[in-house]
Amino acid sequence: MKIIRPASLGVLLACCLAAPLRAELMIDSVRWQVARPVAGQKEAYQDVSVLPTAPPRVDGKLRLSVILKNRGPQEAEGIVLHYCLTARLAPLRRSEPGIWAVSFMTDQRRVPKVGPNQFLEVAVDPSGSLDLPFAHYLQKVFASGFWPDQIKLQVMLSPHPGAVETIKTIELILPVKK
Repeated sequence: MKIIRPASLGVLLACCLAAPLRAELMIDSVRWQVARPVAGQKEAYQDVSVLPTAPPRVDGKLRLSVILKNRGPQEAEGIVLHYCLTARLAPLRRSEPGIWAVSFMTDQRRVPKVGPNQFLEVAVDPSGSLDLPFAHYLQKVFASGFWPDQIKLQVMLSPHPGAVETIKTIELILPVKK
């Protein structure tokens, strides 16, 4: 009969109980950004806390900046960000508070990979949606006599292997100035 030494037993247990290494992907932060186009120059986006508008248009080009964080030792691949935009609509000619409408845009953004222990900024452009571009929605709302006083974003990572938390939706509200 062979005797197992305590040191080798500890190594054996550590190998058996060790969890498989995997990516730990999460959304670190989300920001609204606006670029004001200048002829002949590349768009420079800046973070905003209030969206300046002049109905029936938005002053500048709106986008979302989503920062993904991979805390794991493996790279995360095949990432899908799901997001939707909802507007709180207020009458144009009266000063009444707005009412939240149903989401006017639901879309997804695919991200090929995030390296191990890295951050990745993903730009999400709501004007690029094929279903109903953001500017077209604003024109239809304006023609109806309304204008958004707030825009709400909801974003989440598609469920995937190695998820750090349960399914988590992040909401971010952007006030709109008339």
